[in-house]
Amino acid sequence: MISKKLQAAGLSKKEADIYLALLELSEATIAQLVKKTGIKRSTVYETIELLKRRGLVSQGRLKKRTVFYAESPKKIPEALEAKKQSIEEAMPELLSLMNLLDKKPKIKYFEGLEGVKEVFEDTLQYPDQEILTLFPYPYINLSEDYFEGYYLPERVKRKIWARAIVPDTAANREFSKHQRENAITTTKFVSDAAFKIFDIEIKIYGDNKVGIISYKEDLGLIIESKKIYDGLKAIFETMWNLLK
Repeated sequence: MISKKLQAAGLSKKEADIYLALLELSEATIAQLVKKTGIKRSTVYETIELLKRRGLVSQGRLKKRTVFYAESPKKIPEALEAKKQSIEEAMPELLSLMNLLDKKPKIKYFEGLEGVKEVFEDTLQYPDQEILTLFPYPYINLSEDYFEGYYLPERVKRKIWARAIVPDTAANREFSKHQRENAITTTKFVSDAAFKIFDIEIKIYGDNKVGIISYKEDLGLIIESKKIYDGLKAIFETMWNLLK
């Protein structure tokens, strides 16, 4: 029934079946999708690529395997841009299916610099909101073209504010001045020596997401969990209020 509603909204039968399988599995390899849906392997590959282009599926790495994740059903209307009524009729069932997975955090794992960019790209999906950031020094190893040429201007364009807590170094003070002038960012500094060896970045955003980046290992994680989000946000706000 729900598959037919997705087809009425504009997905093909194979797209609908694979998207629903990913919702149920939370994450899956190609082999797991073949087993779950009964669709042949080559067709699963092709359909996954179509769903990725629609923005309904994302890809990551988990234990050296390529895995795929279903994006939120709330992205379907934007992805299909058609037949709104059919989508709205299917939405309660889709969200209830997704809510069955909320008992455990949804975690996406990405490798390489492109994987690190996935975390940054995800933060841009929440315009008119705020990103809370704890980040280390040295700060970032993404290219200047990407970070200052694309990411920061795009964040400003989407009216996404940021607050950051960083180690108190000359380099970070200079960088924060640039951010304050160009990227709607407010920064507070921590002089504690223990924080200066903090070598991962944490981004708290989107009302239920936490991004974690290890620049030394070129790894990125996106954790989707309201409880983890609330806990880290409370820690951030406590630190923020204690700092001058």
